[in-house]
Amino acid sequence: MQKKSNYIVSRSYISPKTENWLVENETKEDAKYIVENQNQNPLYKCTLLSEKESDGDYDDCIVKEVSFEKTKDGKHFDWKEIEGNK
Repeated sequence: MQKKSNYIVSRSYISPKTENWLVENETKEDAKYIVENQNQNPLYKCTLLSEKESDGDYDDCIVKEVSFEKTKDGKHFDWKEIEGNK
């Protein structure tokens, strides 16, 4: 059985736009599929974190495993990339 975790998936389009989505409690492969095909489906916890114009003329998807951790000042929490996971 594959490990489920939380992932931030960055998706770039042929038109110059990049979106960052938070997909919670899914496998890495499922997180990518959900962002590409099911990001509005209420069955999945998939949240658009940011959207910006980009320079790229490509269609790409980058998936990074994350965890919800305290910030360095210890006052807030934020999603942080888990090092060493590709």
